[in-house]
Amino acid sequence: MSKFLSRRPWATLSVRQTLVLGAGLSILLPALLWGYFQIANRLEKDIELRVKIPMQQYADVLARGVAVAIWNLDRGVATELVDAVMRNPDVARVTVSDEYKEVFVKRQVEGVEESDILREERVVTYSGKRVGHLVVEMTTTRVKREFLVDLSKLGMASLMQVVISFIFILVLLERRMIRPLRDLQSGTVRMASGDLDRPFHWFRQDEFGHLANGLDSMRQNLAALLSEREQKNKELEYELQERKRTEAALVFSQAKFAAIFDGSPVAMTVSHIGGEYRVRDLNGAWERMFHRSRAEIVDSSGTSNGVWRNQADRDAMLARLTQSGYITDTEVWMCRGDALADILVAITGCTIMLDGESMLILAYEDVTEKRRIEEEIRALNSTLELRVQERTLELTEALERLQATQSELVRSEKLSALGSLVAGVAHELNTPIGNSLTVASTMLDQTREFSQTMASGLTRSKLENYVANTNEGTGILMRSLRHAADLVASFKQVAVDQTSVNRRRFDLHDTVEEILLTLGPSIRKTQHTVQSQIASNLSMESYPGPLGQVLTNLINNAMVHAFDGIAHGVVTISAQLQGDSHVKIMVQDNGIGIPTANLERVFDPFFTTKLGRGGSGLGLNIVYNLVREALGGTVTVASAPGQGACFTLILPLRAPVVDPVGA
Repeated sequence: MSKFLSRRPWATLSVRQTLVLGAGLSILLPALLWGYFQIANRLEKDIELRVKIPMQQYADVLARGVAVAIWNLDRGVATELVDAVMRNPDVARVTVSDEYKEVFVKRQVEGVEESDILREERVVTYSGKRVGHLVVEMTTTRVKREFLVDLSKLGMASLMQVVISFIFILVLLERRMIRPLRDLQSGTVRMASGDLDRPFHWFRQDEFGHLANGLDSMRQNLAALLSEREQKNKELEYELQERKRTEAALVFSQAKFAAIFDGSPVAMTVSHIGGEYRVRDLNGAWERMFHRSRAEIVDSSGTSNGVWRNQADRDAMLARLTQSGYITDTEVWMCRGDALADILVAITGCTIMLDGESMLILAYEDVTEKRRIEEEIRALNSTLELRVQERTLELTEALERLQATQSELVRSEKLSALGSLVAGVAHELNTPIGNSLTVASTMLDQTREFSQTMASGLTRSKLENYVANTNEGTGILMRSLRHAADLVASFKQVAVDQTSVNRRRFDLHDTVEEILLTLGPSIRKTQHTVQSQIASNLSMESYPGPLGQVLTNLINNAMVHAFDGIAHGVVTISAQLQGDSHVKIMVQDNGIGIPTANLERVFDPFFTTKLGRGGSGLGLNIVYNLVREALGGTVTVASAPGQGACFTLILPLRAPVVDPVGA
């Protein structure tokens, strides 16, 4: 509805801009018009003197000269006469034909604009008998080119005149008007802010001086009346605020209506109430539904625009609308454009106030297909309803059994992975704890020996030796215990993440390193390696548990399937930002690849090429479900036989909130 609102751009111009623009136009336009008419008049005279009159003279001279040549069949003489005329650069073409309309002599200049050519024809006679025909054509291009040059000179001169005038006017305006206006403006701003104690100091006796004196008198009167009218001003302010709120609500309502009307996917029209109910506006959805243009329908009446198939339906609808003020789902047949079939439309409408005028708004819904389908459904319901209920019950029971089985298998898969993690970490902790125990027992033996030495007499060398051994043992003990503590912390974090769905902010590099640390024992049992190429400070607010489960399953999948016949396989995990809101994580191996026929099935549940040999068929299905449901991303796979496989995860840096139970 924004097109109903008028705007006046000139209302935003300042006084300086208005005066300068008016002065410039008053100087430039008369100069341009006068100069243009002068040059245009000169152009007509030049064309008359330099083209038309010489062309007539050439035609008369050539008509007499070539008559003898045509009679004597002397092309040489005729050619010389024509060439003499062609020396004039304005001559474009000369054609001499004999009495049989055969070209006798023809000369022309190539590349001449046909729109600039003037033509003069003569009948060639000899001794009163017609012997041929002459056509002389001349161009006005050169004359017009000179005209354009003069016009550009006039424009430059006028432009310089306007620029100089502008500068002079700007200086005068700045000194005599703008500065005084600014001073007055600053005074009025003080008055508007409530500063009524400072008078207007003005020493000029011109119009601005009189205005300043008037403003100062107004300031004094305002100061005197301020205390008397304070209570009234409060009442007026309250009324003004109420009016502003009402007007703002009205403006907001109109703007909201315009946005809803123009962007609505429902076909809608707005019509004047009364008379012929002419259409005031319609939206794009209406044009698409009826295949008729806005220009064709706007300001037309339903009695003449051919939209209504039956005018009686329209009259009945308007009668109900007049009686009740609204209509709901009134179904009528209406005509579409482009020779398309008529459609059954459900019309809903009411009266609204728009720009202070009562309007009729109608919404149209194409229910043709809907009614047809309803008829078909009613015909089928009598025979299909019972079978559908029976089949639905069977499918529901089968689906519940399948979901229960799948949930149990997924839970078993997670617990199996966690059990393998516990066994691996226990094995990994054995080394640092064993080293710590060995060092501690050694230090205990040395301490006992040192105690006995102290009883029998302590030398400096023995003391230094004991201190050195103690420092070395303490260092070994601290490194082993710190390594064990790191393993326990990593295992604890990974175990907590994998057994719960906790949303937290984490560094992707650190999380992947913790996962690889806990997977280290199982990876080292093979001859393959896993590399992390993820930069630090890549922060995510997501679910590290599902993410760790995804990466663990992808790594285990590579260890089981990717490296058949390969001695030293490498799995590489890399990540990079994808825009400002997503991260792309790639898990890539250099293994044997995935056959093309299996690429579309790798995420299907229970699909495995090693059933009973380490593959359950659920690992990648769990990956797919966790990525899409818990992490809010996508996972794809790309592979070629013999070139490895690459699983690509596109994850949001800020994951959507999910139901912990469902995840």
